[in-house]
Parts: sequence; C-alpha cells; structure tokens
Amino acid sequence: MATTEIVAADGSSNYDLEKHNTASTQHKHIPIEDDYEGKPTQEELDTLRRVPGSLPIIAYMICIVEFCERASYYGVQPLISNYVNRPMPTGGNGWGAPPRGDQQTAGALGMGQSSANAVTQSFSMLAYALPLLFGWMADAKTGRFKLICWGVVVFGIAHVLMVVAGAKNLLANGTSKAPYFLSVYILAIGAAMFKPNVSPLLLDQVSNTKPMVKVLKSGERVIEDPEATTERVMLWFYLMINIGGFMGVATAYSEKYVGWWLAFLIPLILYLPLPLLLWFLRKRLILHPPGGSDLPNVFKVLGICLRRGGIKKIGRHGFWDLAKPSHIAEAGLDGVYKTEWSDQFVEDVRRTFQGTGIFCFFPIQYLNDNGLGSAASFLSTMLKTDGVPNDVISNFNSLSIIATAPVLNYGLYPLLRRMNIHYGPIARITTGLAMSSLGGMGYTLLNYYAYKKSPCGEYGSSDCQIEPRVADISIWFLAIPFAVGGISELFVNVPAYGIAYSRAPVNMRGLVSAINLFSTAVAYIIGLACSSVVTDPYLTWIFGGPAIAGGALTVIFYFTFRHIDSEETVFSQRETIEATPADDASSQDEKNPPVYSEEKN
Repeated sequence: MATTEIVAADGSSNYDLEKHNTASTQHKHIPIEDDYEGKPTQEELDTLRRVPGSLPIIAYMICIVEFCERASYYGVQPLISNYVNRPMPTGGNGWGAPPRGDQQTAGALGMGQSSANAVTQSFSMLAYALPLLFGWMADAKTGRFKLICWGVVVFGIAHVLMVVAGAKNLLANGTSKAPYFLSVYILAIGAAMFKPNVSPLLLDQVSNTKPMVKVLKSGERVIEDPEATTERVMLWFYLMINIGGFMGVATAYSEKYVGWWLAFLIPLILYLPLPLLLWFLRKRLILHPPGGSDLPNVFKVLGICLRRGGIKKIGRHGFWDLAKPSHIAEAGLDGVYKTEWSDQFVEDVRRTFQGTGIFCFFPIQYLNDNGLGSAASFLSTMLKTDGVPNDVISNFNSLSIIATAPVLNYGLYPLLRRMNIHYGPIARITTGLAMSSLGGMGYTLLNYYAYKKSPCGEYGSSDCQIEPRVADISIWFLAIPFAVGGISELFVNVPAYGIAYSRAPVNMRGLVSAINLFSTAVAYIIGLACSSVVTDPYLTWIFGGPAIAGGALTVIFYFTFRHIDSEETVFSQRETIEATPADDASSQDEKNPPVYSEEKN
C-alpha cells in the first residue's frame, strides 16, 4: 500500500497515512491481503494473545463531550412522564413538588398515562429515528464535527425553554405546555444531530486499525488487536454515557423536593461546558470532512445483484459477488453494467447489510431493558417509596453500567484474552440479549405482585386514591431488573458501535451508526403504537410478552450470526487520500478527498 504524509493543523508534524487507513474484515483463516510492518502470520493470529492498543488523549476528551451531552439529555428524559402524566400535587409548594412525607408524585400538566406515554415515546423515537437523516448529512454534506456543533446549539435553545416551563406562574395558570413541548421536541432534534456522529468521530481517532505483532516489556509477543482496542474505547465511551445518565438522580430528587425549576436548571448547567470543549478540540482532532455519501453506489450494487441473481439468491453464497467488477468482467458484462467501485467496496457493502441484520434484533433488548413504553414508570408508582422519588429508581440502569464497565474493561475481557478465549461480538451480544430477557421476567413478576397487593388491584397505577395508595412492596426491588437490563447494554450496545463503524464503507459510517440507533427508535415506535394498552390492567402482560419473545429471539440470533465471531476484525479502507490542514475542511466539497489533522498529544 502506498503511504502519504498527513499534515498536522500546525504544519509541524507528519504521520504515516497507513496508520490512519482502515482495511476490510477478513475471515480468521484467510490471510490479510495488504503487507504492512508488524503484520502477523496465520500461526501468530491463531496462537498469540490479543491486547488492546493505546488510546490517544484526545479520545478521552471526546468521551467527556459525550458525558456533558448525555448528562443534559438524561437529566431531562426521565422527568417527562411525571411532568405530563401527573397533576400539580395537592398541598405542594407550587413548583410541582409534593408535600414532604407524602406519597404523592411530582406533577405538572395532569394529562394522564396515555398522553405521557405518547410524549415520552415520540420524544425518544425522534431522538433515535432522525439520526438517519443527520448521519447521512454528516457523511455527504457537513462532516461529523460541524453537525455535532450545530446539534449543541439546538440543545442549548431547548434547555433554556425547558427552564422557562418550570416557572411557578406558568405552572399555576396552566400555560407551561407550549414552552415545555417545544423544548422537548427541539431537544430531540439536537440529540439526533449529535448522537450518530460522536461515536464515529471517536473511533476516527484510533490510529492502528490492523492486527500487529508487538513485544511487551516482559518480552511476550502479542497481537495488538483492533477489535480489543475498539472494545476498550467504546466501553469508556459507554461508561461516560451512563455517568451522564446517572445525573437523572439529581433531577429526580429536585422535582420531588424542590420543584421543576431546579430539575430543569441542572441539565442546562451540565450542558454549558459543551461549547467550550468543542472549541478546544476543533484543531486537535482527526477530521473527515464530507466526501459524498457511498449510499448511491450501495443501491447500485444491490440493484446489480438483484438483476443478476434474483430475489431467490438473497442470503446465499455468491450473491454479492455478482456486483464485483472482477466478476462482471469475467462474465463479459462490462458494457452492460457500469461499475464505479472496487471488489473491496462490494465486500464492505455485504458486511454492512450483515451488520444491519444484527441491529434488527436490538429492539427486543431495549423493550426488556426499559419496559414497553412508560410501563416501568407506571409500575414504580404502585410501589412503596418511603420518600424516594419514584423515577430515581431507573438510574440503577446507569449505576449498574458504571459499576460493571471497568470490571469488563480491566477484569473479565483481559482475563479471557490471557486465557486465549475469543469472546467475540456475537457471543457478547447473545449474552446481553439473554440478560435483558431475564430483566423482563423481573418486571413481570414485580408487576404481578404489585397488582395483587395494591389497594386498587389491577388499577394500582391509575392515580389510586385508596389509602395507602401503593402496594406493600418496596420500590428498591425494581432496582434489580433495571440493573440487569443496564448490564445487558454493555454486552449489546458496546459491540454494536464497533460493528457499525468497522463494517461500513468509509463514507457511510455516520449513516450506519444511525441505523444502529434506529433500532432503538423501533422500540419507541412500538411503545408509541401500544400507548393505548400500556396502562392498567394490562401491564403484567406488557412486560411478560417481550420477555418471552426475547428468550426466543436470543436463540435465533446466536445461530444466525455466530459465524461472525470467527472473522478477523479490521476496518474498511479509503483508497486515495489527500492531506490538507484541518482549517480548510469546511471549504471542501463532497467531491474532494477527506482531510486529516492532528496535533501531537
């Protein structure tokens, strides 16, 4: 492979382009085609221990950016249900908080369960569906970093409006609806601009993307494995997401004991460092400006495969080979099919479709992790709180992730690598799907006994007025399924980020990351469609149905995709690159090649 020098933003440093390029995934027992320094032999691939590569300092700073954004987002998201569902508490302080020592829940609009579920699900659905648009836009038009910055501006507007919606006089006269609903949906748009681009931006900073033999200080020969590197950096990334998500504890206690004004002000304060952090990082990042989306060529490749092979050939060996230029030339069809891509691009497309097939199983994990619609929130209102805000318990999802991520990163996964056990992405995702199904069973059992012991029976979450209003079951039991679901996310979502990045053509990484996020949007769409039945007296089956489906789909998933774990993970390759300073990135049009810029750490 030819190498090219990369010019740093300050013009002082050169980098070997090969270190920043990426190569396609090959099967473990097929030699990696390109020659490069430190390339392992087949015997070394089979016998040497795998270790993660070192991470640049800039990667950790992007994780801090993600923390600020998720802290401001998750500080708001859990509050929507109570704000919309519950009325202003009787005898409260006027800011939406109930009297001290009372079992009432904080409230504001009093629009009921169905409306609260619809708002919650539509908000989250937009936040996870709109990335399809913004991921494509970043690839083709704006570049990832610029769209992230625009999303941060939109975020700021939303948080200011939400603080206004917590004003005492607006709550008292019922006019807080307009600023609140505006803020909720503007926030969803900002999140959709930010989310599909930040994880690809982070992985862009990882330099070594091929397996390489290195010698440790102890003298041991090991393989620096790009899969292990991606796993480590994305575990850090996901850890910061959930440290940010844990900020919902502060906002939940604020709504319960102070009022909505403080509950909404805290996310705004957590958001404020974001613009400064992005300004600091701008000239220190490896930036890929828009290069034009590969999506049109993907459709052309698919069209040729369908025309030559027919629908019956889909999923069978050789289907994607039909669009490879070499295959078309051998068949003498050069004049029939015009190809503007390489054989390797077709292989990347194959792997991209395989990755999106994996993502299709993720909605069931989310439904079992968090419950269908707002069902978990409604269940929490039936349990004895003893002064604990009912929506604070959902933060055990994030707390379990915060506690478990370092154990996986520096305990379990290194131990498995030392034992030369390959715990691949499909095995990890299968583990996560199974755990989420167990969490769904936990919700089901709790709701069954909550109905059984509630003074209002199967209508216990419907603003029960019969004293003592709640079942004699502590809300802390609900922490168990929330925690199990949270740990399942580490096994499902962390490998998914790596799959979305490594298996996508270079100019489709934002879009494929968005497709991964869209699997969560599907879960919210299901929740929104089921709004009318996510209510008493159906909640037990609302939890039980997805738990049963999750167990069955876990088995199907493993046997469908288990072969992927035997593949060697490296990354898609950009064939020609011209290096220019980062400051010129904004002036590049989609026909120009990508720009790399990096300062020395």
